[in-house]
Amino acid sequence: MFKKVISLPLFCLVFSSGVLSNCSHSQVNSKKESNAQMSLPLPDGQIQTYYGLGEITNRCSDIIDRTQKKLSALVSPLQNVPQVDGKRFSKLIEFEAIMADLSQELSPMIFMSNVSTEKKVSDEAAQCAKKLGDFEIDVYTRRDLYSVLKGQKAKGSEEQRLLTETLKDFEKNGLKLSDEPLQRVKIWMQKLNENEVQFSKNLAQDIGSLQFERSELAGAPTSFLERLSKDAQGRFVVSTKSTDYSEVMENVSVPETRRKMLYAYMNRGGKQNTDLLEESIELRRKIALELGFKSWVDYKTQDRMASNAEVVAHFLNQLKSSLMKRSQQDLRKLLELKKKEDPTATQLHQWDVPYYTYQLKKTEFHIDDEEIRQFFSVDSVMIGMFDLYSLLLGVRFEIQENAPVWAPQVKFYHVIDVLGDRKGDVIGSFYLDLIPRPFKYGHAAVFPLRKGRVDASGQYVKPVAAMVANFNPPTQDKPSLLSHSQVVTFFHEFGHIVHQVLTRAPYASLSGTSVARDFVEAPSQMLENWAWSAQVIQKISQNYRSPHQTLPDEFLRALIRSRGLNQGYFYTRQLYLGLLDYSYHTSEQRVQTTPLADELYRKLLGIDPIAGGNFPATFGHLMSGYDAGYYGYLWSEVYSSDLFREFEKQGLFQAQLGLKYRKCILEPGNMKPNIKLIEGFLGRKPNQKAFLKRLQVM
Repeated sequence: MFKKVISLPLFCLVFSSGVLSNCSHSQVNSKKESNAQMSLPLPDGQIQTYYGLGEITNRCSDIIDRTQKKLSALVSPLQNVPQVDGKRFSKLIEFEAIMADLSQELSPMIFMSNVSTEKKVSDEAAQCAKKLGDFEIDVYTRRDLYSVLKGQKAKGSEEQRLLTETLKDFEKNGLKLSDEPLQRVKIWMQKLNENEVQFSKNLAQDIGSLQFERSELAGAPTSFLERLSKDAQGRFVVSTKSTDYSEVMENVSVPETRRKMLYAYMNRGGKQNTDLLEESIELRRKIALELGFKSWVDYKTQDRMASNAEVVAHFLNQLKSSLMKRSQQDLRKLLELKKKEDPTATQLHQWDVPYYTYQLKKTEFHIDDEEIRQFFSVDSVMIGMFDLYSLLLGVRFEIQENAPVWAPQVKFYHVIDVLGDRKGDVIGSFYLDLIPRPFKYGHAAVFPLRKGRVDASGQYVKPVAAMVANFNPPTQDKPSLLSHSQVVTFFHEFGHIVHQVLTRAPYASLSGTSVARDFVEAPSQMLENWAWSAQVIQKISQNYRSPHQTLPDEFLRALIRSRGLNQGYFYTRQLYLGLLDYSYHTSEQRVQTTPLADELYRKLLGIDPIAGGNFPATFGHLMSGYDAGYYGYLWSEVYSSDLFREFEKQGLFQAQLGLKYRKCILEPGNMKPNIKLIEGFLGRKPNQKAFLKRLQVM
């Protein structure tokens, strides 16, 4: 598929040798403030956070038009090779710089489609994303550009990596085809881009809600009820955002309420998203065949670690038997628990699983998330997490109090180097947007806003990223309080932040998280493990009423013991999602997404899916970069487990090992084949032993 200049969520130069470290085997801004931003340079690391109506539309068009002119000049035979300070640059380097500039200017605007508090601005940002996608397709299907770049000679190994990967981007878009099939591929890709933008927009702007009487919410925590608004009839209004959804599904004892909640959640995208997905899967199939591949999975994996569809199928299928067996054991426990409440029960429903999982957590491990939350405020977790990442990665995080932001409670931070080769310098920045609101992206993800790279003056452009999540909002007398599973999510997503902002790759297209899709989750998955460390939990826990109190020992021990709770079901569901994605994208005929999803769910999980549910319409991963790639979550767990094993052997708080991890895994980006990054850190070839051991003891 076409090269995306704007990276999907979890995005003329001078290069000196040795940029990459060797890895051997041994508050809301006012319009007045925002207008000032438009005319003055922004402070280091900040992005523009407010846009007036029409501004994104106009600027998006202007920036793309300007980029088009630069590219036309690049292929002109009359153009001279650019020079800076007497140094000559190749057209390869100039092309990379032109596209990096485009990304740097448009990423913050397009990001507004996920976070803007104004729907019209969000709509403009989504339309800009579509326009950029169409433009990128134009760029990477241009024969004149391909011809110019193909004729370039690389200077050194870094430039050779850039040349190889850049030419691949063109060839993946059909530049080896004749004109007629190339034009067909281009038209199909443009339609696919349009569908993906609309699908994601539909989910991000979903403001669906349900209304319940108090009796219908029996079992819901008081803290949850206290923050809900009420309608004119006095009923509680529950949104379909993931935070409200989880509270209802895990706590409410009324089965019909859970069924209604699940039904609403499973239908957020509606028929429009179903149609968009099915048309997109068919477009992908046609594109893959036109390009000479058996399937979209073969096409998308050609430059990933898995390499082809056969490898993906083998990987997923070899896990099926053991995972399903463990999942069935988990579900039998849940059914036994359900029978204690309802002796006539003979089966679990889909809306029972999260509820009885949590009830089992309370009865078997004596863990009540409502009690646990008192010790995990967002601020205490963040401070403790920052301390941990600082120790391991040799950096410091500093909040920038007066930085303009796009919504209340968004915070902006600089990352300061402490132990690297840029001691004392700001090396990157990030935003944290953690509380739900209307029109906001509904789950948790990290968005690259500015890619790290070396610019024409030899200076490193400092990367900027944003973490977007939907944690429990604060109330009048309580801060935002997290369940431990949300703590794990925080650690995971912040792993993407450090991967993005600690990059030292010299080229924007290869920096940060611009790695293979089946490797990108591994660094973050590995860092989740610290959220299960007793020492870390004690460090990050703090009773918000009595700050000197950390999580009591009995809670701590129970929490750690509960790690394997229902993991058979969890991993089997991950397997289900990977196989569903694989099935969609290897089908030889047009797919009916919901019937196939229901059939596979029933087969793998042994539970009937909810009647009238439409899960594929909500499966945002398949329309935002993880298509033919969802297997990557399980695939990368193999590597994350192996990476973490080194810390288990040498020490979870071994700073030198953490610094090695930073230099070998986080800093290089995609400047080397990803398997080489892993081998450089481990000092050997990776294996599945740690992953399989984890599955055995779940």
